Amino acid sequence: MTWGAASVPALLLAWLLGCWVVLQHPRTDEPSRSDALFVLGPPDRTRLAEAQRLMDAGIAPVLVIAVPGAGDLGDDSGPVYYTRAQQVCAAESAYEVICFRPDPSTTQGEALQLRELSRQRGWDHVSALTYRQHVTRSRLILERCYAGELDVLAFDYPELPRGLLREFAYQSGGFAKAWVTPGCDQQLPWRPKSRD
Repeated sequence: MTWGAASVPALLLAWLLGCWVVLQHPRTDEPSRSDALFVLGPPDRTRLAEAQRLMDAGIAPVLVIAVPGAGDLGDDSGPVYYTRAQQVCAAESAYEVICFRPDPSTTQGEALQLRELSRQRGWDHVSALTYRQHVTRSRLILERCYAGELDVLAFDYPELPRGLLREFAYQSGGFAKAWVTPGCDQQLPWRPKSRD
């Protein structure tokens, strides 16, 4: 076996091990009282149920939900998420609910909105909610835009929507993009997203 042929399985194994450590076992924070619970999108049933549970437990006086528009996700799921989130956005509740469409419709767009809302409202402690495999990358991107105290809370899907290997590949691509766009609002020059 040549060096090249032996290195491919070794590199694949190293990547899988790295993903297992970074994505399956990220540093998460315990829920604590904060100025707002910021729900990273899309607002699927599992995510909204966990947000509701945390809000009912009194984690924050404000619930912020990222709601993509139709077509923002590159598939047909946008209208479904939008309709589901609007039920939460329009419902009467014991706390304030803010729903927004991220621009761009990415974690970076959500981080930009967090920066804006925290400046407007004087927030200095925010809890962000996302699924386990997205925690590390979310923390990286959110901390670029938000200087206050940030707790990143994780939930687990009963079954990952994309499957674990596809999720590892997706998050690896997201990390690569984050590393070549190190600023809060920096984008890939050859593929900018909307920021009208």
